[in-house]
Amino acid sequence: MSPSPAMPSPPVTRRTLLALLGVGAATAAAPALTGCTSDGAAAPTVTGAPTGEPGRGGTARLAFAGAGAAESLDPTVGTSPCDLARYSVVYDTLFFFADGQAKPALATSAEADTEAESCTLTLRRGVTWHDGTPFTAADVVHTLAYRASPDRVSPSELAAYFDLAAAEAHGDHTVVIPTRRPVGDPATLLAGAGLYVIKKGTSSFSAGKVVGTGPYRVTAFKAGVETRLERHDDYWDGAGYAEKVVLLSVDDAQARVNAVKDGQADYASDISFTTAKAGPPGTGLQIRDAGKNARTTYGFVLNVGRDLPSDPRVRQAIKLGIDRKALVEAVFLGYGAPANDLFGAGAKYYLDDVPVPGRDVAKAKRLLKEAGATGKPFVVRTAEYETGLNSAAGLFVEQLRGLGLDASLVKVTTAEGYDPAGMKACDAISFPLGPVSLALTYTRSAAFKTLAFPDEELEKAVATALSTTSEADRAEAWAKAQRVMAERGNWVAWGRGDVLSLAKEKLTGIENRESPKYPWLGKVGFVA
Repeated sequence: MSPSPAMPSPPVTRRTLLALLGVGAATAAAPALTGCTSDGAAAPTVTGAPTGEPGRGGTARLAFAGAGAAESLDPTVGTSPCDLARYSVVYDTLFFFADGQAKPALATSAEADTEAESCTLTLRRGVTWHDGTPFTAADVVHTLAYRASPDRVSPSELAAYFDLAAAEAHGDHTVVIPTRRPVGDPATLLAGAGLYVIKKGTSSFSAGKVVGTGPYRVTAFKAGVETRLERHDDYWDGAGYAEKVVLLSVDDAQARVNAVKDGQADYASDISFTTAKAGPPGTGLQIRDAGKNARTTYGFVLNVGRDLPSDPRVRQAIKLGIDRKALVEAVFLGYGAPANDLFGAGAKYYLDDVPVPGRDVAKAKRLLKEAGATGKPFVVRTAEYETGLNSAAGLFVEQLRGLGLDASLVKVTTAEGYDPAGMKACDAISFPLGPVSLALTYTRSAAFKTLAFPDEELEKAVATALSTTSEADRAEAWAKAQRVMAERGNWVAWGRGDVLSLAKEKLTGIENRESPKYPWLGKVGFVA
């Protein structure tokens, strides 16, 4: 999946990979697996939230997984769900994702020129910063230059596509950005980059000084504890409902559940399947499901730089031989479904017609024998970025042994999970992915040699999908890329799990955009 030499990969940092995964620091206890299936269907859940317009006023308290003292108000730094939930209501992006595709925010359009060698942004009029000053093109130019600076902890991956430092303001509401290579759909790349716009001249991100254009402004912040926010009544998309919002940083999933149960919070993000199966822990509470299009895909990426995964017969044997149903039932406890070896479900251009591979153990064993892989060592690496990843990896190893591989498991911490040297020594790496765009799915993961799938047909298809200005050609190119990955690629995506939360029945306005693990809270409130 590596881009060709003419298409340099974007810089990859821990932050960009975590943003791709759509996760922060998952610490909830996972179910212990012994190869057994779950006992019956999942407990009832509610998809969505109460209908009806919320009342004005009140304080909404929401608990998310955080990052302790590493949390920051600088939107280029944080990666935890609590950080990202905070950024999305304090700041605005140029575009955001909803329903799997880019939607306008501070920019109303992004037009590539006829050669796709520059991008012209048309900015929204009538937007004000929290201090009352107008938002202009100069703020966007400043933001792009700030993100392009080598001094940033995590330089923006957009620098591989756009010459960010060369962006120019043409008046107050137009910005022209030169491209480093043809970009046919700039809005999608901009939407997926976590590009929160900061005000020109910003020199401090302390609670008393930071300003944004978002629906809420910061009044108090203590990293790893809480953020206090107040409504920005002049928000360009209409003022929010809750007068105040408090974001609680709570790493442990059960502690988040307890906070709602004990009345300290109104919402707990990303609860475990085990907790959900037990049902709401009190009256007036709901277990909520973010919906099928927001599911997280669980899988493994095979390292084709290693001898066994480089053999297409071995890859096919693993795809055919694993028991997806057993994995789904044991890990998701009824809250999920088998997957078809493709990441990107829920995104625009995703191929829904690719079937889940049928299980054929006899053929899998025959393929491994033909490849000379029977009895050979096969190392699986895992970290608990999502509840159940480690347990799933353990069951995966058991299944590989049943096919004839001498499989073993290496468990590491989330801090070590995607260490390049560690991944290089393994044959398979556990990998979860939320419903991000196909552009992100196929480019960011390709930037890791151990996750990439070098294939000429795939490279050409991805290059076309990124560069063409034709909607029809883009759809055709993404279809081709996905069929290559399904037929001979190095992804073993075995299941898709629901993203679950616990909420008070009257809480509404939780909007899933980039990820339901850190939803947009600009219209959060309570129905009467």
